[in-house]
Amino acid sequence: MKLSIFKTLVLCCGLSLSVSSCDNLLEEEVYDFVSPEDLGDSESAAWQYVNGAYNTLISSFIHPATYLYLTNMDCDYASGASWAFGNVGAGNPTDFWGIDGMWSGCYTLIHRANLGISKISDMNNISQEYKDNAIGHLSFLKAWAYFNLVRNYGPVPIFRVSISDGASMHQPRASVPTVYEHIIELLQEGEKMYSKNDEGFVEGYASSGAAKALLAKVYATMASGAMSGVGIVVKGGDPHLDEPQAIRHIAQTVDGYESFDPETYYTLARDKAWEVIEEYDLFETYMDAWAISNRNKGENIWMVQARSGDADFGNTICQDYVGVFREDGSLMGNWYGMRDHWYKLFEEDDLRVVDGVIHRYPADGVDANGNLAYWYYPRWYADKVANHEAYDSAGNTYDGTEVYKEGEGWSLAKLTKFTFVTDRTEVNSDFHFPLLRLPDIMLIYAEAVNELNGGPTEEAYRQVNEIRTRSNATPFSGMDQEEFRSAVLEERARELAYEADRRYDLFRWGIYLDVMNAIDMDEHNVTKRRMQRNLLYPIPTAEINANDSINENNPGW
Repeated sequence: MKLSIFKTLVLCCGLSLSVSSCDNLLEEEVYDFVSPEDLGDSESAAWQYVNGAYNTLISSFIHPATYLYLTNMDCDYASGASWAFGNVGAGNPTDFWGIDGMWSGCYTLIHRANLGISKISDMNNISQEYKDNAIGHLSFLKAWAYFNLVRNYGPVPIFRVSISDGASMHQPRASVPTVYEHIIELLQEGEKMYSKNDEGFVEGYASSGAAKALLAKVYATMASGAMSGVGIVVKGGDPHLDEPQAIRHIAQTVDGYESFDPETYYTLARDKAWEVIEEYDLFETYMDAWAISNRNKGENIWMVQARSGDADFGNTICQDYVGVFREDGSLMGNWYGMRDHWYKLFEEDDLRVVDGVIHRYPADGVDANGNLAYWYYPRWYADKVANHEAYDSAGNTYDGTEVYKEGEGWSLAKLTKFTFVTDRTEVNSDFHFPLLRLPDIMLIYAEAVNELNGGPTEEAYRQVNEIRTRSNATPFSGMDQEEFRSAVLEERARELAYEADRRYDLFRWGIYLDVMNAIDMDEHNVTKRRMQRNLLYPIPTAEINANDSINENNPGW
């Protein structure tokens, strides 16, 4: 970590940016070896520190894809080609080239934020309101980093102040409760950011509403992580059965969460989630959430910005999840998808699969005569293809050229959301990844109310059913506490697919191992078998070697 901290002190000062619009979040002006003192004491200088931290989201998490790989691939419903799922997706994260990316990215973000907080706190030429907002942003980003760290590594070192202010680089691992206590403190500071309705708010950045939303997730994670002995049903099991099996699992308290009181933290989660619900609104349809014109608006509480065709500020999300077009019209990429058992969680007319899943797409390449063939999904659409029936709610129909071929990768649901980029031919595209979206918080509210009241209330039903009915799904009703608990977890799997949540949802209920092992080996020959060591990722060897205060790795590594 010594080297990464030094780089942070230099790079943080090399990021400059105007605050006039979210597009400017992706602008970078480089100052070679500029010291913090050279930045001066002004609103512009303060915001350079803020932007230095924000750009870390792109450079250390989204652009190299390490964050999404480590969060999305290791769960029950995700799958793909064996070469892509042979490491993290198969429970072998140490075989992944970017295994240390989560750790290093989080601490780079933390150190940049700490430096910024230190320097901004000492500024005298900016108003207290501006100072609170800037420090609120940096505190929020620190909290997001620590939330990722504690969920992926358990006890981790805490750097409360900048290295330049005397903090030792050799910090011991703080306990899980201590890390969460710090996260809460940071998010409470983050609530001092401008709200999305304030005159000073800049679209594309986080807001006080984002801090509240993340705080609701933190509280719900602490509460559910402390639960034990309650039943929760997950549909999965043997992948060779046509329908996923409803398997009842028993929640187990997550290591380190024993001291948390579920009632206390579910109360806090409920109340904070409600504050978010009162501030934000759902779009009319699920697909509206992904429209380019709706980025950073409506239910999209906080998104990572991106710019098409830019090697530094683009990302490969479109290529990886749905493919980009070659000159001949065929697809390149399109490697990751959702399994059939995920698809079968939906009712047939649910628009999240009618429109939210790609049912007809070009094959990878053309035949010897240059003809482009088409694949379709799911496999059991054969009759619809033969009869040229519609494949989406707009009435588009199969045109008779489709072919179906048995083989790896073609029984995967590819999600339409990832096609919403300005140019499908660009490898470095501008998909804005949603880190916080309103449906996530609505479902947290419903979950919390169910646990606090011994079953769902009318308001809990209303929050879930608003999500369901806008996608033409049947409203929930008549459930007891366990049925609703299971239904909410399942709804999260439907609504938030590939949004970096599923692994953590299984983890926080203490059912990750049971759910994964019930699958064993999926239909794409990706092993889902997991051991105790897979509950946490390994601390980088370089960190253990460099940090005198860390003497051992996580269990099993």
